[in-house]
Amino acid sequence: MKKWTLKHSGKITKNNLTNNLGISLEISQILENRGIKTEEDAEIFMNPSLKYLRDPFLMKDMRKSVDRIEKAMENNEKIWIYGDYDVDGVSSTAVLCLYFKDIDYPVSYYIPNRLEEGYGINEDAIRLINDRGCDLIISVDCGITSTKEVDVANELGIDVIITDHHECQEEIPNAYAVVNPKQVDCNYPFDMLCGCGIAFKLIQALTPAEEFETKMYNYLEIVTLATICDIVPLKDENRIIVKNGLKLMRKGKNMGLRELLKVCGVEGDKIGSSHIGFAVGPRINAAGRLGFSYLGVELFTTDSQREAEEVANLLEDKNEERKAIEADMYREAEEIINLDKRFADDKVLVIASAGWQHGIIGIVASKLTEKYYKPTILLNIEDGEATGSARSIKGFSIFDALMRCSDLMTKFGGHEQAAGLTLPLENIDKLRDEVNKYADYSLTKEDMIENISVEYELEEDSVSLDLVEELHNLEPFGMSNPTPRFIMRNCELKDIFIMGKTRQHLKLKVKKQRDMSSIKVNEYECVGFNMAYLADNFEVGDRIDILFQLDKNTYMGNTKIQFLLKDMRMYRPKNINNDKDSIRLIRKLVPNNLDELYYIIKEESTDEYSLKGDTNIDVFEYFDSNTLIIANSVNGFNSALSDVSLIDGDFDINYNIVDTSRDSDNIQLIFAPYIDKIDLKRYNNIILYDYLFCLDEYNHIYKNKGENSKIIKYYNETNLLYIQTIIDNLIPNRDDFLSIYKNVMINKEIKLDFVDIKKIFGITPLKFFTASSVFKELKLLDYSCEKDSIFISMLPKPDSKMDLNSSLILKNLNELINKFKCSY
Repeated sequence: MKKWTLKHSGKITKNNLTNNLGISLEISQILENRGIKTEEDAEIFMNPSLKYLRDPFLMKDMRKSVDRIEKAMENNEKIWIYGDYDVDGVSSTAVLCLYFKDIDYPVSYYIPNRLEEGYGINEDAIRLINDRGCDLIISVDCGITSTKEVDVANELGIDVIITDHHECQEEIPNAYAVVNPKQVDCNYPFDMLCGCGIAFKLIQALTPAEEFETKMYNYLEIVTLATICDIVPLKDENRIIVKNGLKLMRKGKNMGLRELLKVCGVEGDKIGSSHIGFAVGPRINAAGRLGFSYLGVELFTTDSQREAEEVANLLEDKNEERKAIEADMYREAEEIINLDKRFADDKVLVIASAGWQHGIIGIVASKLTEKYYKPTILLNIEDGEATGSARSIKGFSIFDALMRCSDLMTKFGGHEQAAGLTLPLENIDKLRDEVNKYADYSLTKEDMIENISVEYELEEDSVSLDLVEELHNLEPFGMSNPTPRFIMRNCELKDIFIMGKTRQHLKLKVKKQRDMSSIKVNEYECVGFNMAYLADNFEVGDRIDILFQLDKNTYMGNTKIQFLLKDMRMYRPKNINNDKDSIRLIRKLVPNNLDELYYIIKEESTDEYSLKGDTNIDVFEYFDSNTLIIANSVNGFNSALSDVSLIDGDFDINYNIVDTSRDSDNIQLIFAPYIDKIDLKRYNNIILYDYLFCLDEYNHIYKNKGENSKIIKYYNETNLLYIQTIIDNLIPNRDDFLSIYKNVMINKEIKLDFVDIKKIFGITPLKFFTASSVFKELKLLDYSCEKDSIFISMLPKPDSKMDLNSSLILKNLNELINKFKCSY
């Protein structure tokens, strides 16, 4: 279960940006959610200029690197660019190749084969490059952990300039120059560039300022691709690069990228960061994962239209091959998880198997991390060694976790959210134990619940194609500027089915009606990619909440709104008599024994207040630490729980009485309270999500609340029907009592599940609990509940005939019913 937290709760209203910039309420609220409140900040955010790019020479060793490269060119030295096989590494290699091509200086490049060599600089590659002739190696997107390999290069007389952005370990390689803003002694003011971003800064440093103003457009598209795909924070220079790069990409300056976009089916004028991240990037990565990284470099550096088309189509083929391998690996990993019960308790999943594709492991690790919301280390076993990738969750540095057990590995590197590693086969179990020990210490139970930030609850009237277009003005989206996500609650699920070649995607149709009195009904189509696993938890007719991104879909010339589903959950069950959670609540409406008997309050009536409620208010305004929320029906409780669960704060759930054993200032949500047992004076706000059962309860609250306490009646006439239903079903008739008694008398003892009550006894759960409590009070039957099960058995027959009317429970409940009728 994921937690949803609203950045802005309640209704959205006009702010300064709405009128001054001529933008919609929805967009201005999103800007405010990102801390952008002035016109100047909004202008810079939406129109970041390339003139704000920082001085590259502020970066440690940049001057040293430029001098060495210029010296190499003066002396006609042989230069090699050493890259990596992912999008960032391929793009970094490509932009440096393009730079040297532009200045007409010949260079060579080397990208290790992912399947045969693994990540980073390796000694065999250094020796191969040396044999082919090399004086200077410029690494891109790798090298910061290659201490031994750099020493080998030094021994061979090769100078190495490292440009990298990954986390530094204790020992920095003894390279000629190391350009990485994450170095402790580097004073560059922004250390979140991707590897290609660092290469771009090197080009900026190598190029005269006036010339760079025009030359940078030769590289900007590729740097944008890498920045988006490497999931670095899209702020500062990253935002400047991507915002301007996407504009350039729509014009299609780079021939190879233009052809790849065509293969992806992305129209040039519609390109957004999501297209790059989910369509273009995976196709470049697919080639690298299957051992063909050079294809990306060839694509981005070619001048031949024919070659560009051929390579783009080849990348598409490799991507399809990658998808098939990925699906098989994912299925095998799931089987391993299901066969080992320990994985349910492990906070970090460490999964190993033979025959897995090195290049696909990272994708599968990411998908498992997303599904289980646990850090995941996936390893391929081959020749007595395990090599793999790690992915993490928010707040847990997988790099730090691996550092704690670095003695178990022969090689590793990466950053907080992702890493690569190699270790001996015999150390896999030790690694699993050690990273989980570290996780047990550093991850709390709350950390293991994914918290999804939501902009606000989107009103049906705000959903439009115009809003979709306006959202594009906030691009590029990514880390630090996430794609806006919204929620819509209490929707009716009209259709649900699984789709996709491997049946991995989910498609829904939902219906939303503002309220019972509203005539207008909206239907929306939702698509949840890789969310088919949720289908078993829902069925047509369910009332659900959905969390989504707003998008559009064009088919056969018809464009309509589409929700990109990110999560869904039940709002309330379709049938409370068949829902375990609802039945647990219903139990709380009836005392289980005389010790719990709810004695009706008797207060003198007063006319100082109205019973009328209002659901049009912004109830979130009243959620603070000293708030009591009261619900008396399953519907009211679910509504209250849905609201309070969206706030960024803690709350406690209580039944009948407030648990005072914990000294907590959290919001207190209580179901079916014994009003006279609660210290009402401590609360600033008392929010009623349902009508109370009688006037006495209202009188008691008003007389015993704090002097400045507010009472908020957050209900309407419809809510009274829910309370009426409870009253109508509270007292069983004679046949209901007989049904239970005869069944138990025949079977002597019955154990049943909550959801089987109506099937076995033919009565509603509420009447069952009332009747069973009465039988227990009169010592005719023994009755108890444990979790979702009910135990009911015969007691010795009493000496005299028992009269049900003598039950104090029945007398009390009948008095409550009479008071209800008098109150309403």
